[in-house]
Amino acid sequence: MPRSSASRRSLDIFRRPEAAFTLLEVIAAMCILGLLAVVLIPNFSGYLKRAGEVSCIANMRSINVALRSYLLDHQDIWPQGPTMMEEEAWEAFWLEALEPYGITEETWQCPTVDSSLAEQGAKKEDRPKLHYIPTVFSAERGIAYRWSQQPWLIERASAHGEGPLICFPDGSIKSFHKVLAEQGVR
Repeated sequence: MPRSSASRRSLDIFRRPEAAFTLLEVIAAMCILGLLAVVLIPNFSGYLKRAGEVSCIANMRSINVALRSYLLDHQDIWPQGPTMMEEEAWEAFWLEALEPYGITEETWQCPTVDSSLAEQGAKKEDRPKLHYIPTVFSAERGIAYRWSQQPWLIERASAHGEGPLICFPDGSIKSFHKVLAEQGVR
């Protein structure tokens, strides 16, 4: 028995329309992706460089906050530890001193310095654990705040192109070249 036109229409409601791209749509999408690649790829290394610098600055600010907290908890007396000449003991001291304030070994490492050392073939165990060097202050109370332009941290290497980054007591971070320019030194 033949189906009525009404029953055929009701079955058509449940049928999915066939979806497909036309050749013109595929070519247009490929052209747009090609243009984006042409615009973005030349700047990719610049984006990576800037991302490394931003991460480094964030690490230095975190360490600055931890140092401020340490000073609050220890009557404004700067952490007193071994000298940098005893590198392993020095690294262990700083890692332990700021660990209660959420500072991990990873926070002490600039990703740009680390990747640069890796590219030069340095094994992980041979690379320094700390890429930022805290200033040495005496055990005198409040001495870390005495001079506003006395750095608290200095980056170990000039990894970002403008000299090592320097972190000041107020949490500001500047490159070495910028500090020199502000002081009129060329």
